[in-house]
Amino acid sequence: WELPALAFLVEVLQCHDMREWNDSVLEIISRRLHSKSMEKRRLALRGLVVLSKDPSLAAGIRSLTQSLMDLLQDADRELVALTLSVFLNELQDRATLISSPTALQLAEALVPLFHNDNSHVQLLSIRLFQEVMELVMDKGKKPLKTHVQQSLLPLFFHWHDE
Repeated sequence: WELPALAFLVEVLQCHDMREWNDSVLEIISRRLHSKSMEKRRLALRGLVVLSKDPSLAAGIRSLTQSLMDLLQDADRELVALTLSVFLNELQDRATLISSPTALQLAEALVPLFHNDNSHVQLLSIRLFQEVMELVMDKGKKPLKTHVQQSLLPLFFHWHDE
């Protein structure tokens, strides 16, 4: 019964204004991110894609950063693409600055995705990498400089091959 209920919840999120329930929904969904069931993880991420568009949930979504970064290493392309979409939505149209340790960790997780066999994952990861580099706090940019330089050359060669 849990899978159909989660599927129903995600569908309802997309159709109705449920702002008064968002915190409860976020808690329910976040518990499913580490489920052994790929379908539950996929549904949880679909729900997070919707919730991550709501600026009032920024702190709640931000608290899931480590769990979401773990999902970037998943073998399932759809899970990775959904996770990237959550991150992009979270950063979209916000004045949210990213701490340098988080930015570095995220940048390191994104570089292997530049070479993913799925072009959608590649494009989302490149877009997110760009957003992260633009939103990192000024005093944290220096540690990232080396990593960015090392990441740009392979990215250039990858784009040149295309």
